[in-house]
Amino acid sequence: MKKFLAVFLSLLMLTGVCMALISCVSGEDKDDDKTQGGTQNTVEADVYAPDGAPALALAQLMSEEMQFGGKVTYNVVAADTIQTFVTGKEPQAELCILPVNAAAKLLGTGETYQMLGAVTHGNLYVLSAKHNEEITAENAAELLAGTKIGCLQLNNFVGYALRTVLSKYEVSFEERSDKGETNETEKAYLYNVDGTEITPAADYDYMIAAEPAVSKKVNATKDKPKPLTVVGDLQALYGEKGYPQAVLVAKKDFIAKNTDFIQDFTDAVASNAAWLLNEQTSAKTIYDAVVGHYLKEGTTPTFGESDLTKEVIGACAVRFDSAASCKTRVTEFLAELSVAASQTFSVEDAFFYTAA
Repeated sequence: MKKFLAVFLSLLMLTGVCMALISCVSGEDKDDDKTQGGTQNTVEADVYAPDGAPALALAQLMSEEMQFGGKVTYNVVAADTIQTFVTGKEPQAELCILPVNAAAKLLGTGETYQMLGAVTHGNLYVLSAKHNEEITAENAAELLAGTKIGCLQLNNFVGYALRTVLSKYEVSFEERSDKGETNETEKAYLYNVDGTEITPAADYDYMIAAEPAVSKKVNATKDKPKPLTVVGDLQALYGEKGYPQAVLVAKKDFIAKNTDFIQDFTDAVASNAAWLLNEQTSAKTIYDAVVGHYLKEGTTPTFGESDLTKEVIGACAVRFDSAASCKTRVTEFLAELSVAASQTFSVEDAFFYTAA
C-alpha cells in the first residue's frame, strides 16, 4: 500500500510539472503573438498635427476616435510648435505631421523617423484688396514684378514656396522690412507678416496665406468697401498639380514593432480625403474634430466652421500619397526649396518608409 501511494504521489508531481511546462510554453506563445507583426492591441501612440490644413488630414480619425485596436491620442498644436514634438532625446510623437522642409531638416537621415507619406499638396493663395486681375502663368511675371508682397512665414515653407514660384517666372525678389518707397519695377519686394496684418488696409499689393484661413479672411472682409479677394493660386502657378507640402512621419522603431498598425493608420488617412469631401460630412463635424483635439485649451482656431465649405476643403489639397509613390516628387521639390531658401533640405533613402 505504501509503495502504491508513493508511486501515485510521484505521478501527481510529474503531472503538475508537465502542466506547468505547458502553461509556460503557452504563455510564451501568447507573448510572442502580442509582438509579432506589430499586433495592435498593445500599441500606444501619441499623434501630433499642426492646426490648419494638416489637421484636416486626420479629421475623420479624430472625429471617430479611431484607435486601431490600441490607444491613440490625437493632438492638434500651433503650427510654430510642431517641430518640438519630434526633437530632443525622447521625442513625444510616435506619429507627426509637419512641413516637408522641416521634416527634411530635422529628420532627413531616417535614423529616428521615417516618412510614411505626403498628406497635403499645397494650400497657399494670393490675396489682394488693391488688385482684382487673376494671376496666371501667362501674366505672372508682368503682374508680380515691382510689387510689395506680404507673406506669412516668409522664412519658412510659405516664403520658400513663394520664392520658388517667383524664380519660375524669372521675377527677381528682395526681402525687406522697410515699407517705404520701392524704385525697381522689375523686382518683387517681400515682407514677413503675421495673420493680423493681412487686411484690406495693409500696404501690400499682394499677400500670401494658407487655406482654410484664406477663406476666413475673405469672408470677414466681404462687406468692406475694398474686400480681400483671392487673385492667385500658388499651386497652379507652380504647376505639377501642386507640391508635397505637409508629410506624415513616424518613429522608425515604432514602425518596426507595429507594422500592422502603420498599415491600418495610413489606410485610414488615405480614406479621410474622401470623407472630408463627402456631402454627408458636415462642416460642424470636421470643425469639432479638430478643435476638440487642441492640446492646449483656449487655442484660437485658424478657421471657423463656416469656412469649411467643400470648395475650401478642396482648396486645402488634402490627400495621402505614400512615401514610395511620391519619393521623386519630394526630393525634386526639396531641391527647389533649397535654392529658394539658400539652405540645404535633403533626405536620404532611409527617410522614405516602404512597406514590406
